[in-house]
Amino acid sequence: MGQQKLYFKKFYKNKGNWLPIIVFIVAILFVLIMNTRVSEDRDFTAMAQDEIKANKEILILNEQTMKDSAKTEKDKADFEASEKINKARVKEQEKMVDLYTDGKWAEAYRIKIHLLKESFGLYTGEMEAPAELKESIYRQIAIYTKLEQLNIKSDQEDMETQGATFLYRTLANFVPVLFVIILCFTLNTIFTDRFRNNLDRDLLLPQKYTRATSERLLFGLLLSITFYVISGVIAYLSASLLSGAGSFSYPIAINIEPNIVTKPVGELLFQTMCLQVLTIVLVVLTLDLVSKLCKRVMPTLFISLLVLISPVLAVGKIEPLNRWAHLLPGTYFNATSISDSYLSMLCDNGNINFENGILVLSIAILVLLLVNYVIDSRRGISLTLNTNQNKSTVNY
Repeated sequence: MGQQKLYFKKFYKNKGNWLPIIVFIVAILFVLIMNTRVSEDRDFTAMAQDEIKANKEILILNEQTMKDSAKTEKDKADFEASEKINKARVKEQEKMVDLYTDGKWAEAYRIKIHLLKESFGLYTGEMEAPAELKESIYRQIAIYTKLEQLNIKSDQEDMETQGATFLYRTLANFVPVLFVIILCFTLNTIFTDRFRNNLDRDLLLPQKYTRATSERLLFGLLLSITFYVISGVIAYLSASLLSGAGSFSYPIAINIEPNIVTKPVGELLFQTMCLQVLTIVLVVLTLDLVSKLCKRVMPTLFISLLVLISPVLAVGKIEPLNRWAHLLPGTYFNATSISDSYLSMLCDNGNINFENGILVLSIAILVLLLVNYVIDSRRGISLTLNTNQNKSTVNY
């Protein structure tokens, strides 16, 4: 316990350790504020009102066109039929907005689903649209269908503001790269501070070599996981205060070929957090190992960032790597992309999944743990032998 206090004092007194953490938290709050501001123009009612406005403008344009160019009875009949359809659509949209505003979300979603199917010819099977647009429509229908069943308020996809969904998006956008970079900066000085003239001073302490290693790794893990938990709590509570807590049953659309299905955000959060906690352990062990090899601040930081961040950025972008991506621990740093099967589809590798992620990360952690202890033990034994030899020489 005394060693933990010493590590904490060193960490606390180094103001450079706090700057990346503060920047990370400020970034989360900044994104939330921007999402909240944008949501006023992009939420369910705002988008529906934009469509109503556009349809009313089309009605005015049709009336003007009919006056100017309708010369036959058939032309007039066509214009009148189109006008009737547009008026009915505007009426339904206005009713949908009123229902949503009154908190009758399920009824509003029912109308929204009907309008989507009607607009894109899903009732008649005559949908002609690019593949990306089709996917977008099917995703919307899948989400609104589930929201109708749950009867809960909707949130803007990719720009969430509610507690549960904003927490999920924070873990998706911030943790794979930015969080790891900040861990490298904050833990780097702690792990390299013990070296003087290439000598590990922890090995000189009157205790077992394994205990010094355990104390150091334990502090790194406690600090990292505490920072991770606090970041998540801040993201969830701040979003909940501004826009409501939301629901952990909120549906997230997932492509599972050939269908689009939904999964509760709570289930995805559980899988994401499991993988991310394991990646945090892996980052701490990697930093400790690299610090043993480099023994200086800047080389340790540079090599750690290279080793930890490169696979995260490379998987899914370098084609030859995709085939073996399921065997790389760095693949599973993209935890949300694992839980929603996006990375599996991107790499065309079905072995990239949650279960394999747990297995690969666990094996990597055990190997790194063993290597760290073996290196410290060997160096400790070597130091002891040298000390004993020097004593024998002096006595002789």
